[in-house]
Amino acid sequence: MAAPGAIYRPRNSQSSNYYRCGEEHCETFVQFYEDRFERQYGFYRPYIQKVIYRYLVCVDLHNCFARVKYKSWSPEYFMTCCCYRYYFQ
Repeated sequence: MAAPGAIYRPRNSQSSNYYRCGEEHCETFVQFYEDRFERQYGFYRPYIQKVIYRYLVCVDLHNCFARVKYKSWSPEYFMTCCCYRYYFQ
């Protein structure tokens, strides 16, 4: 009898803490930037919000992914590739 193969466990990027933080607090960050951060970091740049939203789209494997395998003996894995298309710009 053959040994069982590895079990596929789909990744749920929307449940990660990093994703949820960006999704839940981006608008609040923009709303309070002037009062809390402008003195230390300078004026608010709309580019910041654009980068956050593009990241949220990028980490979702439904949008774009690549299957990566380095050597014939190494395990393969999925990696999002939208980030490379957008370059976060």
